[in-house]
Amino acid sequence: MITEEELNDIFTMISRNVKYFRIHNNSKYADMYGRISQEKLAELCNVSQSLIANIESEKVKQTFSITVIATISKVLNIPFEDFFIQHDFVLKSKKHASKN
Repeated sequence: MITEEELNDIFTMISRNVKYFRIHNNSKYADMYGRISQEKLAELCNVSQSLIANIESEKVKQTFSITVIATISKVLNIPFEDFFIQHDFVLKSKKHASKN
């Protein structure tokens, strides 16, 4: 049986991956900086913007279906399995990103 800690680790990993792939993207939906807004991703996935925000938030315990992740994967043009891999990339906070 999966522990609560293991489940939290999985949700955190997916959360980080969704956010990273949304703001570092080269799909046909990305802007000139390689980003897709939460609003645009939600629209393309036919879900609410608040669901995308909650999935990306490590502070909110948002459950979601595999179908939602599969849809996000397709829209972002990222292999589905990449959402379930622990990557070494670092997400910059808005505070740090604005200084660049």
